[in-house]
Amino acid sequence: MIKNPTYRVYETPNRVIAVSSFAGQTVRGVAKCNPADEFDSEKGTALATARCGVKIAEKRVKRAYAKVDEAKAFVEAAIDH
Repeated sequence: MIKNPTYRVYETPNRVIAVSSFAGQTVRGVAKCNPADEFDSEKGTALATARCGVKIAEKRVKRAYAKVDEAKAFVEAAIDH
């Protein structure tokens, strides 16, 4: 079961920040508007939450690989014993 992250979204002029947490750490995604473009809150929110989600996914993958390496070390230690 994969839990969907909950985002807190903050808006400033020409910037949207999505904040969530993973494993007790704060993760944020930022979407900035080019000064030549028109600011769109919905697009900014979608982009910021997507960027935050990517960061969380990368952290999950990194954590999973660390757990696999840890398990391999236990197996090797058991074999050597």
